[in-house]
Amino acid sequence: MYYHGWPSSRLQARLTHHLASDRALRIVAMDRPGMGKSTYLPGRRLDVWPEMMEGFADSLGIGRFGQLGVSGGSPYVLACAAKIPHRLTKSAVLAGAVPLGECRLHGLHPLYRILIFLRNRMPCAAFSAVFRLAELATRLNPARPPMSWLLRSVSGEDRRVLLANPDLWAVIVKSFQAGVHDARGRGVMGDANIYFERLNFDFQDISHPIRYWHGADDRNIPLELVQEFVGKIPHAQLEIVDDLGHFSLVIHRASAALDYLAEVPG
Repeated sequence: MYYHGWPSSRLQARLTHHLASDRALRIVAMDRPGMGKSTYLPGRRLDVWPEMMEGFADSLGIGRFGQLGVSGGSPYVLACAAKIPHRLTKSAVLAGAVPLGECRLHGLHPLYRILIFLRNRMPCAAFSAVFRLAELATRLNPARPPMSWLLRSVSGEDRRVLLANPDLWAVIVKSFQAGVHDARGRGVMGDANIYFERLNFDFQDISHPIRYWHGADDRNIPLELVQEFVGKIPHAQLEIVDDLGHFSLVIHRASAALDYLAEVPG
């Protein structure tokens, strides 16, 4: 099961489709409520996700499943590991976001910090206008302003990977555009609110192992926050990859994550 980033959609899973096929894995990607083609669910909380995933797996005739969270999909991996470990084989996280209600905000990407400052000061409709403008901007050439200005804020390897691979950029753009389609901004902001929840489970009670990969040069979610967070989870492992950023980590380590998930325990 593939859990997409924020703001994004199920289309992001195209980044791993060919790698999964090579390993005889089936990637199942779903839009979170209010994003992509999924129905908005008012007042959604993180702790409803495991139950939703159980129901989703049951509807597909799936017993146990692995899960892969990318960036903003990370807390959803954690919730399932805490609540439904009996349904899981293995869990992996690439460039994972940390629950912001549990961590310091220092070092986050400047755009994230701006949105965090504004989230309780602007109505959803205003945020929707911001994301619509961002959607229009993503249609422009990433090598030219204004997108080139934004790319200066990510790591050098991120810029290289994104600019050198037009197909990769197209997937990221289409996934973002699908994720922010809600005209009233409810889906995007409802999903954002999840990251500020106080978790209602104890890290010490999580017995299901989770493998994390994170770039040492990640400018979106700084390594320091991830190290502090993962260190609280007894059965979690963190692999730090030098010289990789947020996007480049996902591209360069997706195969390692899928190799790990393919090794299904008996």
